[in-house]
Amino acid sequence: MKTMKFIALSLFVALGWAASIQSMSAQDKQQFEEQKAIIKQRRELAKQTEKSVEANTWKEAKKAAKQMKKEGWKPMPGSPTLETQMNDYLLRRYMLNGNFPKYIVGEGRASAKLPDAARKHALANARVELAGSISYEVTALTEQGTSNNAYTQEEQETLDKMMQSSKSIIQQKMGRTEIIMEAYRVVGNSTEVMVRISADGSVSKAAILSMFKEDQKELRDKLEKTMNETEE
Repeated sequence: MKTMKFIALSLFVALGWAASIQSMSAQDKQQFEEQKAIIKQRRELAKQTEKSVEANTWKEAKKAAKQMKKEGWKPMPGSPTLETQMNDYLLRRYMLNGNFPKYIVGEGRASAKLPDAARKHALANARVELAGSISYEVTALTEQGTSNNAYTQEEQETLDKMMQSSKSIIQQKMGRTEIIMEAYRVVGNSTEVMVRISADGSVSKAAILSMFKEDQKELRDKLEKTMNETEE
């Protein structure tokens, strides 16, 4: 009976989320789906040993770096090799702290005739995407829910609206970011720069939880519990 109630609740919530996702822009939908895929992969990796994760990540990093080189990308002067930077990026993307990522990562790209100008815009774009990643991390996490911590449709809608409307606030509160990858390539008369940055997941989590009002304490506590849960 308990299982049937959870299934019914899950279907009810799913319908609400389907409508919510339909209201997203094409770019937002793409980022949301990418975030869900990352969460799924992160949870699978959490079941592996640390050495196994490191070995698989390094293999994936070398493959990705090889493809980047084919596309004309080179590490920025003074930066580590593409393989090393990619490995750091992937490790941070997959690390968990409870049920929430230990690090939040974001990517930005920009083109300009002057490399410094392209880098500046790419970094700004990376911060915007990182803020979006934080909000979609919450959206995807609560959409999945657990049998012990399922969310009602009203709770889902409240969280969704909050995350969608608070990206700029999250960006201001997410704290210090660290550049973990910098690469460039020449395209015609311009230089395209790619920047990937990382933010502390604990700081990001605190930024999200600080946005709840006093009358939303119950929902805030529920979300915090979901974030801190450990996958079994």
